[in-house]
Amino acid sequence: MSAFLIVLPLESMAHGLFHELGNCLGGTCVGYAVVIPTNFCSPDGQPTLLPPDHVQELNLRSTGMLNAIQRFFAYHMIETYGCDYSTSGLTFDTLHSKIKSFLELRTADGPRHDTYILYYSGHSHGTGEWALAGGDALRLDTLLEWWREKNGTFCSRLIIVLDCENSQPWVKEVRKVNDQYVAVQGAEMARVVDIEEADPPQLGDFTRQWVEYNCNPDSSISWSEKGRTVKAVYGVSKHWSDYTLHLPTGSDVAKHWMMYFPHITYPLVHLANWFCGLNLFWVCKSCFRCLKRLKMSWFLPTVLDTGQGFKLVKS
Repeated sequence: MSAFLIVLPLESMAHGLFHELGNCLGGTCVGYAVVIPTNFCSPDGQPTLLPPDHVQELNLRSTGMLNAIQRFFAYHMIETYGCDYSTSGLTFDTLHSKIKSFLELRTADGPRHDTYILYYSGHSHGTGEWALAGGDALRLDTLLEWWREKNGTFCSRLIIVLDCENSQPWVKEVRKVNDQYVAVQGAEMARVVDIEEADPPQLGDFTRQWVEYNCNPDSSISWSEKGRTVKAVYGVSKHWSDYTLHLPTGSDVAKHWMMYFPHITYPLVHLANWFCGLNLFWVCKSCFRCLKRLKMSWFLPTVLDTGQGFKLVKS
C-alpha cells in the first residue's frame, strides 16, 4: 500500500491524503505516572514516611522524578493521563480506580492507543509487589488481569517502567506472559562497598538517566559501562516481537482516496486492496515471526527500539 501511494501524481492532493491518513496510523501513546516516595516499610508491610530530617531531600528527589517523567511524556508527544504523587501512599482501591480508568482510555477518534505506559517509583516488596497504604500490595498478576479486561482482543501494548529496588521479579515474570504484548523496564541498584568513594544509588537516579538517554540524542550515557551503580534491566512477553503498529485499513484508504481523487481512479484502490489481501508470502512471514520470537527469548538485545521514539535498555 505504501509503495502505491508514493507515486501519487499531484503533490497537493498527496499531502492532504497523507495528513488524513496520519490520523489512522498507529503510534499513539498515553502515559500515567505514580510516585510514592517512601524508602522504609513497617514490619506489617505498610509504607511509612521518612524521618523529618529527610523530608527536604525526599521532596527534591521526588520533584526531580516527576519533572523527568513529564519531560519524557512531552518529548515523545505522549498523552498524559496524570502524575500522582503521594508521600502517605495510595490505597489499593484508589490505585485500582485510577489504573483502570487509565487502561480504558481511547484516542479522540475512538480507537484504543497503540501503547500504554505505566510508570511507578516507590517502595516494593522483595517479590516485586508495589507497597500500598494499609498493608496492601499490587502484584503483576493483578495488574495484568486489569489489562486483559480493558484490552480484550485489541492489539495494544502495555509498557511498565519501574524505578524501585525490586523490579527484577516483574522483569522475569513478564517473560512468561504469552497472550498479551507487555514489557517491563526496571532498575537494578548495585550495592556500594565503599560509601566514601561513591554515593549509594537512590530512587530517581534510574529515571533521570533513562529519560536523559531517551530524550537527548547527544547523551553520553552508556548502560553497558563497568562499575555502574544504577543498572537497567527489562523483559518482554513471549509474543512481543509479533507486534506491529496499527496501519490504515482498506476502507480507510478508500474513504480518504474518494475525498481527494477523481472517481475514475477508484478502481486502482480496489486493485491495491485485492492484491494486498492475497497475502502471497504468509509462509515466509510465519517463519520470520518464529525466528524473531526465538531471538527475543534467547538473545535479548541490549537496546530494544519500541518503534515509537524511545528504547528499552539493559546493562
